[in-house]
Amino acid sequence: MKKRSAQLAALGASVAAAALLPLHATSAQAAVFNFQFDTTPDGTVTPPIAGVGTFSFDGPPVAGTFSLTSLPNYDFEFFFAGGTTFTTADITTPVANVEVAISLLGSDFSVNFGGSGGGEGSGSIDFNNGGNELSFQPDFGSLYRLNESIGTYQGITPVPGPLPLLGAGAAFGWSRKIRKRIKSSRPEVIPTSTV
Repeated sequence: MKKRSAQLAALGASVAAAALLPLHATSAQAAVFNFQFDTTPDGTVTPPIAGVGTFSFDGPPVAGTFSLTSLPNYDFEFFFAGGTTFTTADITTPVANVEVAISLLGSDFSVNFGGSGGGEGSGSIDFNNGGNELSFQPDFGSLYRLNESIGTYQGITPVPGPLPLLGAGAAFGWSRKIRKRIKSSRPEVIPTSTV
């Protein structure tokens, strides 16, 4: 009986611990903002799409303004029609001058760039790859310039859902039921008197 009780207790502890893993894994995962670039400088991304890409960093997205250098393992990858690409290695702006603004946009987080500039294209963050230049509008604007073309960009990522919290709550509830079952299956010990 003791062995069965110990097994049930171990199972309950394992389930509770497993339910907590997503809570820690979520905060260690990378935030990935998916970018789309169009060809119209009107502040709204609409087809035709001229380019796509990602901006990512370690950790969950949180609304606020941050120095780019404060975001661990930040990474950029942009791909445009005609094969033009830009990566983190192509940044020409001093990265200490770049700020990242993350804000809530409906059910997504959006990202824009600002800061004191200092790159080749006078944008908030500039890239140069083989003579091709990509520059993001200063002061957290939504426009970009690719060589001589101007358009609108948008970088978004979904707001993380509450599923890990619901899983943890369910596991703790199940663990409580198991503890109650274990307690009810223990034989009652009646103390003997020492008279």
